[in-house]
Amino acid sequence: MSINKKIHLSARVGEYAIPPLKDMLVLGNQSPIGCIAMRRAIELLIKTPFEHIELQDDVISDILVRHHILRRVSRDGLIDFVMANLKPMMGPDEVLHAELDVSVYLSDGD
Repeated sequence: MSINKKIHLSARVGEYAIPPLKDMLVLGNQSPIGCIAMRRAIELLIKTPFEHIELQDDVISDILVRHHILRRVSRDGLIDFVMANLKPMMGPDEVLHAELDVSVYLSDGD
C-alpha cells in the first residue's frame, strides 16, 4: 500500500503588530527589533513554541514559525516559500507577520 501526499501552502501577509501573532514572523536583517528580543517577547506572550530559522540573506535574517507548522511543511519548503513569495515584497528594515494556511492532502495508492 502506498500513500500519495500533496501539500498546498498559502499565506496572508501584513505588517507585524502585537497582539496577535498567529503563525510566522519574517524579520529583515535591519529590522528595528532583533530576533533575540522578538523571541523573548513571543515567549512571554504566547505559550505555543516557535522555531527559529536563521538565514544568510541580503534582506531576511530570521524566520520565527510555530513549531506545529514544521510538522506539516519541511523547513526547506518553508524557507523556499518565504524566499520566493515574501522576500520580493519586503524591505530589510521590516518585520512581516504571516498567517499560514497549510493543507495536506493524503490518499492511499489503491
